[in-house]
Amino acid sequence: MNTDKITKLIRYISGTPKSIYVNFRLLPFSQAIKLPIMVSRKTKLRSLSGKAHLSKIKTGIVRIGFGGTDMMDYRYERSVLKITGDIYFQGKTKIGVGAKIMVSGKLILGNNFDITGDTMIICAKEIQIGDNTMIAWQSILMDTDQHAIYGKDNTLINQDKKIIIGNNVWIGAKSFILKGSKIPDGCIIGANTTISKEFIQKDAIIAGNPAKILKENIQWNH
Repeated sequence: MNTDKITKLIRYISGTPKSIYVNFRLLPFSQAIKLPIMVSRKTKLRSLSGKAHLSKIKTGIVRIGFGGTDMMDYRYERSVLKITGDIYFQGKTKIGVGAKIMVSGKLILGNNFDITGDTMIICAKEIQIGDNTMIAWQSILMDTDQHAIYGKDNTLINQDKKIIIGNNVWIGAKSFILKGSKIPDGCIIGANTTISKEFIQKDAIIAGNPAKILKENIQWNH
C-alpha cells in the first residue's frame, strides 16, 4: 500500500466517531448502522437538526471533507455542515475538503455528485442538482439573499428562488450560482462566472459577467 492510500485510510478511520454521530443524527437507525455517510474529523458540525434521505444505502457512499485537489491543504481546511432542513443524496457523493453546506430548505444532490473542495452551498428554499455534476473550488451556490429587503409598503421584494442544475454540468472555479438560476444538461460554466437567470440551451459553454452562451454542441467527460 502506497503512502497516499495509507494517509486516506488514516483519515477515514480518524473520522469514524464523527461519522457515527452524523449518521445517527440525520438517518433512521436501520440506515445509520451501515454508515453510508463518512465525515472527516475536521468537519465542523454547526447543526444537525434536519434530515438526510438516501436513495441507496451503502457504507461510505457519501463522503464529506475528504479528497479535493492539490490546491487544498487538509491540515488547515475545514468543511462545515449545517443541516436544519432536508438533504437528499441520490447516489454516490463526494464533497471535498473545505466545502460548506448549509441547508434549511431542500437540497437534492444527484448521483456521482462531486465538489472538488472549498465551495459553499446555501439552501434556504430549494436547490436541485442532477447526476454527474461537478463543482470546482471556491464557487458559491445560494438560493437566497440571506437578508430580507422590504419596499416602503412593507412588502418583501427579494424572495428566495429555486436553483435547478441539470445532469452532466461542470461549474468552473469561483463561480456564483444565484437564486432563480437554471443550468441545462451538459453545460460548462466558465470560471468566475455569475449565473442569476434561466438558460435553456443544453450542451453549451456559458461564461462571463453578464453570463452568455459562448459555444454550443459541446461535450465533456466527468
